[in-house]
Amino acid sequence: MTGPDRSFDAQVRDGNAYQAGQSQTVDNSHTVHHHDSGRGHGVLGAVAVLSVSGLVFGLYQVARHEERPAPPAPGPAVTAQGSSTAPPAPVTAGAKPERIVLQRSGLGARQVIDLDRPSGRSERITDDEWRLRDAKDQKSFDLVTYNASWAEFEVPAGGGRTAGVLKPGEPVTRESCLRAARSGSLERLRISNQYRSELDRAGLQPGGAVCVLTDRHQLVQAVVTDREFDNDDPSTAGRLTVEVTPLGPVTD
Repeated sequence: MTGPDRSFDAQVRDGNAYQAGQSQTVDNSHTVHHHDSGRGHGVLGAVAVLSVSGLVFGLYQVARHEERPAPPAPGPAVTAQGSSTAPPAPVTAGAKPERIVLQRSGLGARQVIDLDRPSGRSERITDDEWRLRDAKDQKSFDLVTYNASWAEFEVPAGGGRTAGVLKPGEPVTRESCLRAARSGSLERLRISNQYRSELDRAGLQPGGAVCVLTDRHQLVQAVVTDREFDNDDPSTAGRLTVEVTPLGPVTD
């Protein structure tokens, strides 16, 4: 015999060891498979949770958008207004009337009235002060004392200035006043007992109106509110009270 034969018991032990190794291999394979399967289930669960969370968040955003109040409707557009740089007119139609009393100024003095002024139209100056004024300044007045002893006034000619009278009872409107002013019927007026009838014929009594188109192309009305005389002496000068109202510029 070449070598001793292995005993039967040794062969049995070898066989058992082989089977044990095969069994361990199978158990390890099963364990690894079971571990991998658990990991797969965990990944799928996480994906499912994220999907459901995303869906819930999306539905919340939709509901929130639907519950949000609508923005208010836009208001009317506001347009910026540019400021005007044009100078104001010397007088304004519809301004409060200014009360002026036409009367005798006394010797060495005179009353001058500039109807283009917005106020303070009447002033009393001495003859010397009048002479010191240049010709242009003198021509700017619309009513000037002509004879101080008789309270006589004149409407200086020139510069397109004209004047007329609306008698009591006639409608006092811008149109009627402009027609009267353009008639040029009033050049001089005398406020005294001696010329009372002349005043009556001209309509210069309460209710009448003096209409003047000035040298600056302004239409002005002076409504007579009072006329009085101190006595019946023909040499006595009287007073004529008027309320002056500008009617605005005349461009035609």
